[in-house]
Amino acid sequence: MLRILLIFRLMHGIQLAVTVPGIAGHLAHRGRALLLLIAVVTESLWFVGHITRNHRRVIAHDTERGEGAGGRPDPQDTPQVTPQTTPPTTYDGLTAGVELCSAVAFLWACALVLGPHRSQDMAPLLVLTTEQISAAGIGSALGQPRRVLIVATCAIAASYAAVIALGDGGPQALAHSDVLIGLTGYGALAYLIRRGAKFLLQLAADLGDMSLQLHEQEQRKLLAIELHNHLGHTLNAFQRIDASDPEQIDSLRKSAVVARERLATFIGTGRFSESVPLIGMVHRQVALATNDTLTVEPIVTERVVGAAARVLPSQVELLEAALRAALINVPRSAGVHDAVLHVDLVEDADGSGLVELVVTDEGVGFPPEVLARGVGAMRSLALHDRLLRERGGALRVRSVAGFTQVTLTLPIQRESTTEPSQGGVG
Repeated sequence: MLRILLIFRLMHGIQLAVTVPGIAGHLAHRGRALLLLIAVVTESLWFVGHITRNHRRVIAHDTERGEGAGGRPDPQDTPQVTPQTTPPTTYDGLTAGVELCSAVAFLWACALVLGPHRSQDMAPLLVLTTEQISAAGIGSALGQPRRVLIVATCAIAASYAAVIALGDGGPQALAHSDVLIGLTGYGALAYLIRRGAKFLLQLAADLGDMSLQLHEQEQRKLLAIELHNHLGHTLNAFQRIDASDPEQIDSLRKSAVVARERLATFIGTGRFSESVPLIGMVHRQVALATNDTLTVEPIVTERVVGAAARVLPSQVELLEAALRAALINVPRSAGVHDAVLHVDLVEDADGSGLVELVVTDEGVGFPPEVLARGVGAMRSLALHDRLLRERGGALRVRSVAGFTQVTLTLPIQRESTTEPSQGGVG
C-alpha cells in the first residue's frame, strides 16, 4: 500500500509539472500562485517523508515483536498489545487530517489565484485532490474511521462546487458536464478506492495464508524424509544388529547420534543440518555413509566444481535427501558395502544445465517386478522422485543383477543469471 500511495503522489507531481507552465498566462495573481505552488510542494514533501517514517516505525515494531516460522509472529516472543502500545500504522490519523484539510484549502485558494478560466486551470489541483481522496480511501481500508473519508469527500466536493460557482460563470457553471463529472467523481473515487484497497488487503492475507500452508507442507515433507532416511534406517538396523559384533554396535551408535543431532538442529533452526555448498554436501554424505558400513568413492568433475555456485540452497537440500535415500539402499538392499558416486554437470548450448548425481553399485539389484512398476513403486525413492520432478528434475533407476545405477538430475541456474551463493542446505 505504501508504494501505491507514493505512486499516486508521483503521478500528481508529474501532472502538476507538465500543466502549470501552460496556464501561467491565465493566472490572476502570479505571486499568490507561487505561494500556492510552494504550499503544494511542501505538503507533498511532508506527506512522502511522514509516510516513509511511519513505514520504518512499522518495520521496527514488527522486528521488535519477533517472527516465528513462516514469517508469522511467534506467540511466545510477541508482547501483549495494550492501548498504551498501539502498533504504528503507515497511514495514520495525522496523515489523513493534513491531506484532507490541505485538499480543501488548496481548492479555496483557487478562488484567490486563478482567473476567469478557473474551471480549466484547476486541473492540476484537481489531480492532487483526487490523489488525496485516493490516499484517504486506502487509509480507510487500512483502519482509519470510514466517517473521516465520507466527511472529507463531501467537504472537498462542496469546496470544488463553491469555487466554481464563485467564478465568472456563476452558479450556472455547475451544470457544465466537466464540473458534474468532477463532483460525482469524488464520491465514486472514494468508494472504488476503498473497496479496491480492501480487496487487495484480503487478497494479500489469503496469499499469506497460502504461503504459510505451503511452508507447513514443505516442513512435513522434510520431516517425513528425515524419519524415513535417518530414524527409520537406524531403527531397522537395530533389528539386524549382531550384539556380539563391536563394529556393528559402534556403527549403530554413530547413526543414532547423527539422527539425534539432526532432529535437535531441525527443532532449533527448521533445518536438519548445517548449510553447505553442493560439493560440501557430497562429501558430507560420503562421510555419513561410513556409519552404514558403506564405502563411497566420490568422483566430482571439474565442470561441477566450476558451476557449484549455481546450485541454489533449496536444490542442494533436495538433492541431499534423495542422495541419502539412494546410499542407504546400497548396504541394506543391494547387499554390498562399496559404491561409486559420480557428480557431473550436463550443459546445453544456451547456458542452461542439469546437475547429475549417479550412484553405482554391484549388488543384487532391484527385483524385476519392482522395476516393471517404475520408481513410483519403490517406497524408499518414490517421494524423492516426485519432489525432483516438481522442480524439473528426475530420479531414474537402471538395475540388473550385479549392476545398479540410481541417477538424480535437477536443473540449475543459467550461468548468465548466477547470483552469489548463499551456501547449500543439508
